Amino acid sequence: MKQRLYKVVAAVAIGVTSLFSLTGSYLWINQPRIPDELAKKEVV
Repeated sequence: MKQRLYKVVAAVAIGVTSLFSLTGSYLWINQPRIPDELAKKEVV
């Protein structure tokens, strides 16, 4: 029972870690740019 719990915890940890690393890599490679119309929006 404990071994199964450890495997589940490890799988969840690997999933969360890969989600963060893949998202970070995607944003770092693509370098999304905010359009000027949205960036210069003035607060009223």
